[in-house]
Amino acid sequence: MDGKVNMVWHQVTSTDANTYFADATANMTGVNVISPTWFYLLDTSGNIANISSADYVAQAHEKGLKVWGLIDNFTQEVSTTETLSNTAARQNIISQLIQAATSVGMDGINVDFEQLSSDCGPHYVEFIRELSIQCRNRGLVLSIANYVPFNFNDYYRLDIQGQVADYVIIMGYDEHWHGSKDPGSVASISYVSGGLDRTLQEVPANKVVNALPFYTILWKTEGTDVTDEYITMNNEADFMNRAGVTAEWDEETCQNYAEWTSGNATYQIWLEDAESIAVKLNMMATKNIGGVAVWRLGYGTQAAWELINAYLQ
Repeated sequence: MDGKVNMVWHQVTSTDANTYFADATANMTGVNVISPTWFYLLDTSGNIANISSADYVAQAHEKGLKVWGLIDNFTQEVSTTETLSNTAARQNIISQLIQAATSVGMDGINVDFEQLSSDCGPHYVEFIRELSIQCRNRGLVLSIANYVPFNFNDYYRLDIQGQVADYVIIMGYDEHWHGSKDPGSVASISYVSGGLDRTLQEVPANKVVNALPFYTILWKTEGTDVTDEYITMNNEADFMNRAGVTAEWDEETCQNYAEWTSGNATYQIWLEDAESIAVKLNMMATKNIGGVAVWRLGYGTQAAWELINAYLQ
C-alpha cells in the first residue's frame, strides 16, 4: 500500500452478519483495511467454509476500504498439521481462497493460523510460500497474523514470511491470556516493544504491522483460585464506575492499573485505554513500521480511534 496500514479485524460469524457492515463501520475513522473473518478449515482435505460477500466488498470499497478476507484454523476437530502436510490439501485451500477472492472482489488475504505445533512449522511455511505465489499472480495482498515472537515459536519463520508476504502482523497482546493462572497485563509496553524489535531483526520495517488490543482482562483471585473475564475498551469506563474504583498510571506497563478487594476476592485490571494506546503508538512511530491493526471492530472508543488516525498522518 502507498501509506501505512490501518487495519481492523471484523468478526463475522455468519452470512447474515455481512449485512450489518454499514452499522458496524459507522463510527470508524482512519481505517483503510478491513479484515472480515470469512474462511476456516472444514476438513483435512483442505475444504474451507466461505461466508464472503460481494455486497460487503462493494460497500467497503465505497468507503475507501481494502478488504483482506481472513482464514483461520480454529476448527478444533481439524488437525492443521495433517491438513498442511498434504500437498493436495494445501492446493485445495489456496485454490478456494483465490476463487473466493476473485468472485467477490477482495483485495487481499489475511492468514490467522494459531497454536501450531513445531512439527507443523515446515508445512505451514510451505503453505505460505505457495499461497504467496498465487496472491502475487493475481495482485492480492498477503498478510500473516503472528504471535509476538520468542524462541519457542520461531518455527513460524518470520524471516521467510518477511520475504514472501506483503505484511507480517504481530498480534501485540496475550502477554497474559484468558485462562492464565498468572494475573497480569494483556500488553505491557516492554512486551510489545520487545516483540517488535525481535520482528525487525527478521522482517523489513515497512512490512511490519503491530496489532493493538481494544480489550483488557479483569482478574479475580480468591485463595489459590484465579478466574478472569474480558472487558472491551468501550465498556471499561462503565465497569470502573460500577466497581467504584479509580485506576492509577503504572509506569512499568504504561497502563492505568487498579487493584481492590471485595469479600475474599482480590481484583486486578490493567486498562487498555487512550493513554496506553498513545504510548504504544509513539513507540511504533519511532520504529517506523508499516502500520497498525486492531482487534477488533466494535470494541474501541472514539478517543482511541482518533489517536490511531493521528498516528497515520
